[in-house]
Amino acid sequence: MKICVLGAGVIGLTTAWCLAEAGHDVVIVDRHASTAKDASAANGGQLSYAFVAPLASPATLLKLPSLLLSPDSPMRIRAGLDPSLISWGARFLLACRPAAVRETIAAQLALAALSRGELARLTQTLCLSFGLRTAGKLVIYRSAGEFKAACRAVVASGEEDGQQILTAAECLALEPALRLEADKLAGGIFTASEQVGDCAAFCAALTVCLRQRSNVEWLLDTPIVGPVRSGGRLAAIDTGKGQVQADHFVLCMGAASGAFASACGFYLPIYPLKGYSITLTPTPDAHTIRHSVTDMERKLVFAPLARGGRAAIRVAGIADLESDTTLDAGRVDILRRASAELLGIDAAGDIEPWCGLRPMTPDSRPIIDWSPLDGLFINAGHGMLGWTLACGSARLAADTIERKRPGTESGAFALRRAA
Repeated sequence: MKICVLGAGVIGLTTAWCLAEAGHDVVIVDRHASTAKDASAANGGQLSYAFVAPLASPATLLKLPSLLLSPDSPMRIRAGLDPSLISWGARFLLACRPAAVRETIAAQLALAALSRGELARLTQTLCLSFGLRTAGKLVIYRSAGEFKAACRAVVASGEEDGQQILTAAECLALEPALRLEADKLAGGIFTASEQVGDCAAFCAALTVCLRQRSNVEWLLDTPIVGPVRSGGRLAAIDTGKGQVQADHFVLCMGAASGAFASACGFYLPIYPLKGYSITLTPTPDAHTIRHSVTDMERKLVFAPLARGGRAAIRVAGIADLESDTTLDAGRVDILRRASAELLGIDAAGDIEPWCGLRPMTPDSRPIIDWSPLDGLFINAGHGMLGWTLACGSARLAADTIERKRPGTESGAFALRRAA
């Protein structure tokens, strides 16, 4: 079959690889002149296979008023609500139900496990180099109530062997780079098996491999104008460089997926969640973190990365419900101050700031399913876990397109469950 993949971020590239590997002729279309230029460019760097809890939860619901009112809040909604956000928000409230949260966590854990195996396979088979290593992940809690709830969740999941519950003193002993006093921490949870890796470097390496395949065609620097329908089927896409025809199309356009779906005549519950990151290059004498760290109260992640043979730290977070891609200096300053407070790093100088739009579904689960328009498959809506879930989502998408039995429960990621 000839399959056209719309989007060349980490989701599009991994999907294209799985389809090309299966012998299909693949066309990759993206508006940028190179790959991984949107949300895949500078994400948090953490591969969080064990921490997949959704944004929607009873705890988030209780905190929502304070989160939205504080100027330094990790979550913000721009004034002037649009109808699509109101519709998305109504679904978000429904996704906060405990039963929905449990269902999401179970589905995401299964997909994350599949993704970890697929990433390992690709890394080994293709000899990809992108700084992948098992650094372990420490989640620190400042609130005693949140820490107790997290401990109960670990015990209830039966993951005590894989996750360690640590006191505040044990957190600081495990990660000496932390610059917090013990009385400022309630405790932490450490998972030794969690990994880190540079998503942009992974995409660059996978792009090289895709370019070496004779059954892959590239249409970069090619804006997608809209769908071309024929008899209830997506027959082609209209681009700035003419029409592209294919047997099937796979929608991997991240935050832009909703607009394309609307042009196709159906609603896709994906809303942009604007996130920020800064990449720090510590001085040689600085104490750098050995593990990835998540500050749960502030919803910030710190990941030790290797870039060009030098150690770097990626600091990421913020969840602003807006579609504006302008870099807000005030939001960047939140990451700067957090780096200084938590790690003692002077982030006033040489940093690489970034912001991008994460494609968020109300329940945080991606949509991996056939669309109502014949010929169009959806692999989008991965939110803050795109890097973690990319390889598993690609495998699930490719297997579903080929009518193979998927490696995880596909119904959990169906479009209809988000209606």
